[in-house]
Amino acid sequence: MHLLVLIVAILLLLARPAAAEAWRIVCDENFPPYNFIDQGRVAGLDAEIIEALVRRAGATPQIDPQPWVRVQDLLERGAVDAAFQFVGRADRFEKYFMVGPFRTGQTVFATRPDHRIQWKTLADLRGYRIGTIRGYTYGATFDNDASLAREAAAGDYSQLVRMLAAQRVDVIIGDREALSYFARREMLRLDIISPPLAEVPRYIAVPKTRPDRAERLAGALASLRRDGTLMAILKRWE
Repeated sequence: MHLLVLIVAILLLLARPAAAEAWRIVCDENFPPYNFIDQGRVAGLDAEIIEALVRRAGATPQIDPQPWVRVQDLLERGAVDAAFQFVGRADRFEKYFMVGPFRTGQTVFATRPDHRIQWKTLADLRGYRIGTIRGYTYGATFDNDASLAREAAAGDYSQLVRMLAAQRVDVIIGDREALSYFARREMLRLDIISPPLAEVPRYIAVPKTRPDRAERLAGALASLRRDGTLMAILKRWE
């Protein structure tokens, strides 16, 4: 009798579905509309895409917002399974597995409405103080132009738009949607300067020590594209 009970218990355990492994995915702590905290949980366009990707890869997402410098440190040390939203850059493709792109955004310059600035080439912005966020990259053309006066004093987008409003800088640079969001939140008027600096593909970065994660995420991304799930998420956030 005891043997029968033991056999039944073992069969029940074997029949129970295995719990999906949890993946720790880090991202910038406050980058709306792409990721932000809403009623205690991480929400936003990119957060929704990453959750769908990780679940399609057969794992449970644990999205952990952190300051951007901390995101880079955790990824560098291989202390997380993946991180987003990384701009493609040669050194990053060497250091990490770069999965994607999973979406594309626009990098733009912005100024105060009363401070009209026009530009066609970066040379037109020489002499202006350009506000940037510490640790962010804006593309090789901008990042490597030593003739530009950058003020890398902002820790996030909210501080960046306040720096512009306080006239600590003349121009700021960043993602179009994020700049617009924070300007509205801070009740500040912002003039987006045309044309955009760049169309920017965004990637998921995976430590080189976790090739299986990169392979599964790449397969999941291809699957979400094929069945229309990725496009449906993007449309929902337009």
